Amino acid sequence: MGILTGLLGLAGLLMAGAARDFGILAFGLALALYAVLFCWWMVKTAYDEIEQE
Repeated sequence: MGILTGLLGLAGLLMAGAARDFGILAFGLALALYAVLFCWWMVKTAYDEIEQE
C-alpha cells in the first residue's frame, strides 16, 4: 500500500511539474501531499502498534 501511494505521489509531482493551468497544478500538489501524509500515517501506526506490546 505504501509503494502504491508513493508512486501516486510521484505521479502527482510529475503532473504538477508539467502543468499548464492552475487546476492540474493544484491537483498534482494535492496528490503529492496526500501521499506524504498517508505514508507518514502508516509509519506512525506501525510504531504505535509496536509501543503497545
